[in-house]
Amino acid sequence: MRSVAICRALSRALQRQFSTATVCSRSRILHPVLIARQMSSTRQLNNELIDALKNEITAEKQLEKENLRGEQAPRISGFEITTDGANVQLAKLHGKEKINVYFNVNHSVDMDGEEDEDDGVPLALPSLTIEIIKGQQRLCFYLDLCENEEATEANERFDFRVAEFYIAPASKGAEDEDIPESVYSSSGKYIDPTLHDLLFNHYLAERGFDQKFCREVVDFATHYEHSQYVKLLTDIQSFVSK
Repeated sequence: MRSVAICRALSRALQRQFSTATVCSRSRILHPVLIARQMSSTRQLNNELIDALKNEITAEKQLEKENLRGEQAPRISGFEITTDGANVQLAKLHGKEKINVYFNVNHSVDMDGEEDEDDGVPLALPSLTIEIIKGQQRLCFYLDLCENEEATEANERFDFRVAEFYIAPASKGAEDEDIPESVYSSSGKYIDPTLHDLLFNHYLAERGFDQKFCREVVDFATHYEHSQYVKLLTDIQSFVSK
């Protein structure tokens, strides 16, 4: 009986082994087919994505041509403009003072926010840092751009609010060197009205920071942010096409 039982057991084991080998053999045959299908699906997706990117780039360039006055970004009166990716620096001299303005166009466009009244283009309103440098010190203002609801002319449409101001040591290396954490800064909300008018309005206006400046910054930032968006789409298209 044991001999019969052993024979049956061996027979079942051989059947299982043969069945497993058959499945594995089929798996090896199907595997390249699955890979080919996946590769075909990937190529199709890439082609669709590339076509969509081309269409979007064409549409955005047409918008740039029709509503943003072409590829050349508008100027900002009196300032030399330097760009590095999303970073923008404005620089000029005022007597013995060196004045720098820094802003970044990332996330500066609120698609649900302001639009140009004439062109219907979403506007970029970046926050600005102004540095007025004298000797070894810099007087700094951190500004938020905002719409002037009382404006009657195009150059009066935008204004600024001083969110923060402080005195800091002049930078020793890079011009946009971080401010030391030990520097005290004050909110622009809590300041005597007379001092507010003299420091935030007249003092800054004498150095060219007025509503006309705000309008020019918005125009430049809107155009430049759009050009960076088109560049991003172009870079993605190039990446996917490799």
